[in-house]
Amino acid sequence: MIDAREAVKRAAAYLGEISAPIGRQLGALEVEEVERSGDEQCWLITLSYPRGLSIALSLGEGKRVYKQFKVNAETGEVQSMTMREVHAS
Repeated sequence: MIDAREAVKRAAAYLGEISAPIGRQLGALEVEEVERSGDEQCWLITLSYPRGLSIALSLGEGKRVYKQFKVNAETGEVQSMTMREVHAS
């Protein structure tokens, strides 16, 4: 069984590995959400990173990309990565 910290590490490592072959630089990775699935079989981890490089991003005003990862709570295997829509309130 893995804990939340390990689930976040696994999600971040997976994102880095899957982005490397296309030469994508992710910039400042942030942990946005951590929760267990309703059946407690998985961790649901949301990570974000800046969308592209711009002056606005360097000023902290740029948009971010949000990805949600489903990490198996028993094995630590990343089972899925999906886009997470976040709406400003």
